Amino acid sequence: MQTISIIIADDHELTRESLAVLLDREPGIEVVGVAADGRSAISMAKSLQPTVAILDVNLPLINGIQVARQIRVDSPHTGLVMLSNHDRGEYLKEFMRDDSAGKAFLLKATLRNTRDIVRAIEDVTAGRTVLDPVMVSKLTSDDGLRLSGALKNLSPRELQVLGLMARAHSNRAIAEALFIQPRTVEHHISSVLAKLGFNSNGEKHGRVFAILTYLESTGQLPVHESELEHGTDFVSPIQMTA
Repeated sequence: MQTISIIIADDHELTRESLAVLLDREPGIEVVGVAADGRSAISMAKSLQPTVAILDVNLPLINGIQVARQIRVDSPHTGLVMLSNHDRGEYLKEFMRDDSAGKAFLLKATLRNTRDIVRAIEDVTAGRTVLDPVMVSKLTSDDGLRLSGALKNLSPRELQVLGLMARAHSNRAIAEALFIQPRTVEHHISSVLAKLGFNSNGEKHGRVFAILTYLESTGQLPVHESELEHGTDFVSPIQMTA
């Protein structure tokens, strides 16, 4: 099995160095560099072309989301693992905005052990998408959903299914919650993706984009792009794959 090369960018020395030591102990993983700010992370990724870059949202000089975007330009095949101290919905939306393949968004508070982040590393290396279900559950916990846009085209049952998808429910869990067969759930999901336009062009990550559409359309994923501009001081699994 080919070694997974990793770079780690975090402005807290103890965090980045500890993570580097822990991951270096894992079979098949090699930490090839650490950075303390966004500018260094971009330069390092361009030079080393790592398999995966682990980034803190709250990086100095250039924030983690902008760093991730630039890494995708300079090193398109590098997987991206974003770590955040806070469950800000706009961070998730901006991070996933261009594409979701090979990306993970995790909350530091929900990482229980090294294996959690190793699993995310393996997933993004394989091109999968990982969202922290604790964060997604929080975003979808409000009552009185405000339907808008494409969601108006969904039937009540399809909306129920999509809402449970957004809460990180598996197909089996959705079937149990709604007292229907798993095959019926698959049919509803296919219909949801078709109506939202995420499976007509071979989109492999339609489920993730459908969930993001649900969060945004129901007003539970606010976007404040001005807060993501350069120089913003960000207030600084576990897994749900497409």
